[in-house]
Amino acid sequence: MFRLRSPGRDSLARMTASLTALAEELTRRGLVASPEVEDTFVYGLARFDAIDAEVMLNVDPEPEEQEGEPEPAALADLAQRVLSTPMAEWKVLLDRVASEIEEAVESDEVIEPADLRDDLVLRSVIVFIDAVLLSFDAPKQFPDSSVLVQLDADLAFEAVEVEPDEDDEEGVESIKFSTVEELVRRLSM
Repeated sequence: MFRLRSPGRDSLARMTASLTALAEELTRRGLVASPEVEDTFVYGLARFDAIDAEVMLNVDPEPEEQEGEPEPAALADLAQRVLSTPMAEWKVLLDRVASEIEEAVESDEVIEPADLRDDLVLRSVIVFIDAVLLSFDAPKQFPDSSVLVQLDADLAFEAVEVEPDEDDEEGVESIKFSTVEELVRRLSM
């Protein structure tokens, strides 16, 4: 008698093993002391050197979008690079983010005028195989929104978005823009 295995179970077992290996790699490198595995990602508190503080780190290997098994070392490498961003590069990034937003946002949309560079507080870092998403709070200027910054795998700036918090803005549709020019065109309509 033959016993057939469900491909779903094998796939789930491989994904769980891959996520466990990723959690172990993040721990081995000292990036996350107590990583948690949930659904399709690994998360935990991690130290972000440039701000000398802990942030929530999420590492998502996007197994549903990968042909083969995601490589834990490659994901850990990218997480390590972003967490150890030098202060000079961090300041350049914050300047770019602030400039992009200031150019696109009308002054009457800002709740309390302040230098956005000083208002941005890094909340979390999400690492994908080919990109990084930084999530900031800006409590003075955008108290009911998150500022999302996308970087490529080389940690170069790609896009910024000010997105209303879902809890505060029921019924409000979030619109994503791939370029700042698209955002400016939309705001000027």
